[in-house]
Amino acid sequence: MIAIECRRPGSALPRVPGFYARAALLNLVQAAIAWLATMTWDRWLPGLSLWRLALPTVPAALMGYVLITFVYYWWHRARHESRFLWRWLHQVHHSASRLEVATSFYKHPFEIAINGALSSALVYLVLGLDPAAATLAVTMTGLAELFYHWNVRTPHWLGYLIQRPESHRVHHQRGRHRMNYSDLPLWDLMFGTFHNPRTSPERCGFSGERERQLGRMLLGRTPL
Repeated sequence: MIAIECRRPGSALPRVPGFYARAALLNLVQAAIAWLATMTWDRWLPGLSLWRLALPTVPAALMGYVLITFVYYWWHRARHESRFLWRWLHQVHHSASRLEVATSFYKHPFEIAINGALSSALVYLVLGLDPAAATLAVTMTGLAELFYHWNVRTPHWLGYLIQRPESHRVHHQRGRHRMNYSDLPLWDLMFGTFHNPRTSPERCGFSGERERQLGRMLLGRTPL
């Protein structure tokens, strides 16, 4: 994916000093939290399921994915509409002016941990999926994040089926930071937050020095 976006980028990205160092750090934290999940809640939650969904792995995983996208539509929207959640969880992700594969998991560690625990609770506690189906459902959400942060061009019609990179750039547009909250356009269409652009916004994220104030944002403060 990285090789393709380097050879045929969908949008021209700004040069941002220190971006890849910050991205590497946050992605390492993401990996550490994912490992921690396998040692903790992913072991505990299957035994606490409210019931068991008796479906083959793939249909069960698809059901899990649809449920995750519905719940995450509202959870994602809340992180934009609540100043507290925005500052403490979500502004780190939206600060990046470069939207590419490396930005997919450019997130506050608190947000990463809460998202992981919420996904596991949905697939294990609510649906009662077996580990194989649960893992597949959660993997689908991760692949979707990689896809819609990918800096490539995609056909307009695709935006009615899944969130495409151009749609997600609208979500990250500088000074806007809203619309297109879900992996599945279905939920945005239903709740009036859908926009499938013909062209991508030129500027995303925070401007200049504000983007580089990662330490301040990790402490829940608005960059100056």
